[in-house]
Amino acid sequence: MEASHRDRIFSDPKRSDYLWCLHCERTYERGKWRTLRGFQMCPYLDCDGDAVIDALDWAAIRDEHPEYPERPKWGAVYHWE
Repeated sequence: MEASHRDRIFSDPKRSDYLWCLHCERTYERGKWRTLRGFQMCPYLDCDGDAVIDALDWAAIRDEHPEYPERPKWGAVYHWE
């Protein structure tokens, strides 16, 4: 499997197998993305979030929201307020 551009660029420790998108506030499995004009993008087709700079480790979101599940549900929106 090809390494994501995010994991190549950022040296932050991988704490979760999931990423959270800043644009659509949904989660996806680390290592999943869609390619659009050479860029790795959030895998949700209706989202314009970049899977490199707009993705946060799910564990960081859970640090602020411990009520959120360890294993998030595909398609569910998780607000970060």
